[in-house]
Amino acid sequence: MIRSGTALGALGSLLDRSLVQIAEASADARTYDRRTINEVADVWDNNTFPLFDAATARISVGRERRARAALAWMAELGSERRRWMVEQAEAAGHPLERLLSPPVARPLRTRDYRGHVTLPFMPLTADAALELATDYDLAAAEVRSLLIERVGTRLTGSLVLVAPRRYDGGAQAEDPPELHLRLEDVTDVRFDSDDRRGAVLRCRAAETVIEVGAGGRLRATSGTVYLDDPAWRLSTAGRAADQRTPPREKRPRRTPERRRPRPEGAALVAARLVHIVMLEIRVAGYATHYADRIPVRLLAGALVGAGTDILAAGALRGGRRERAFRDLVETWIENGGPALAPWFTDELRQVASSELLPDTTRGWIEEVTAQRAALPYLGTEQDLDPPLEAELRLAEYTAAHTRNRTPRDSSAVVVLAHPPTGQGSPSRCWRLRVLDVDDVSRFRLRSDAFGGSHELRTDRETVGQESLVLGRDSLDVRGRRSRR
Repeated sequence: MIRSGTALGALGSLLDRSLVQIAEASADARTYDRRTINEVADVWDNNTFPLFDAATARISVGRERRARAALAWMAELGSERRRWMVEQAEAAGHPLERLLSPPVARPLRTRDYRGHVTLPFMPLTADAALELATDYDLAAAEVRSLLIERVGTRLTGSLVLVAPRRYDGGAQAEDPPELHLRLEDVTDVRFDSDDRRGAVLRCRAAETVIEVGAGGRLRATSGTVYLDDPAWRLSTAGRAADQRTPPREKRPRRTPERRRPRPEGAALVAARLVHIVMLEIRVAGYATHYADRIPVRLLAGALVGAGTDILAAGALRGGRRERAFRDLVETWIENGGPALAPWFTDELRQVASSELLPDTTRGWIEEVTAQRAALPYLGTEQDLDPPLEAELRLAEYTAAHTRNRTPRDSSAVVVLAHPPTGQGSPSRCWRLRVLDVDDVSRFRLRSDAFGGSHELRTDRETVGQESLVLGRDSLDVRGRRSRR
């Protein structure tokens, strides 16, 4: 039993809470929260092995010391990460604030290694809108991409505008700048890909409105903007920021994670599996194309309670520790059931072939995987035809363009939640379905497309071209549907 208030207990609880959050965010396709899934799984890219490192130290003092170091490393990524850590550890009964060093205030603007002033994310305010209109010709801007998504119960958005500079960008002006606008609590959407030239930003205290073309509109309560413009330092705003930003100091980089020997035997196998599971879940979180391919809920459910179990196994010594980690891995496979057993088998074989393991551990892996068939990738069964009824979770449009001398075709992604189809109990859970569309010639979207369940129609217009229409034309996409 790990006492409340210890760094080790807090560290283990963060993994437990992460799995709970991911499971809740993926439990129902109608409230699927891709952002939470991505952000929480991303925590464990660089923190899985520090957790195992702390759990397997020889004595309790060493475990606590390593856990404190791991928590400090985790919290250094930024204020949002630190806030998440404190909230989740508190929810698990492990007060964390007193175990962390006081947060360090970060300057609004800094300089890069060349001494050039850097551009941070900025809140979308009236001043920010004026600053953007001063340096970029918004009347000549074009929409490069639009993404509107239901995140849990909220509607969020992302808009990328390409706008000509009003200043001389010099040698770095080959590609036009991209204005990345992120919108929170979107309340109104009207967009037509045939009407995507020209933009007006109207920002007030409680409302942000972006007008696009002659009739397009995005309305939200707040937002942020980031400029992908390597020449920004030469703009009016950039030159003013350069005058206010002190010279770059030679300060140490983020303290590197202490290099320790990797866990051994079954502990190493368990660490690799946790890391791989989190990476797999993160793919579903950041890549819209994979939302329906990776069974996030099953993966998180297979590892439920892993943080507490890892600490308990790590506290043992010698053969008892090896046995405990083997039992833990086998429990995860059992929790995953028949749907995940082939995937676990494949990953265990990959670990055995890529890691230096004792012969006894390698023999155990051979026994565990002997009766199971391996698959080349993790996937879920896909239907060939779209559902007849669905709720819209995400709609994304990307215009044809060239960036960094690389041409890219127009495309669209539609993520739907739909009731179970075919034979079976009507109580079965709704499922996610992703529809990819290439060579998009029409993309029209209104916010009422996200208002509950709608009829979904597909109309084949020409050979290779068809339309996807949701509800009363609240979503209308025409192009070549990809057969994934």
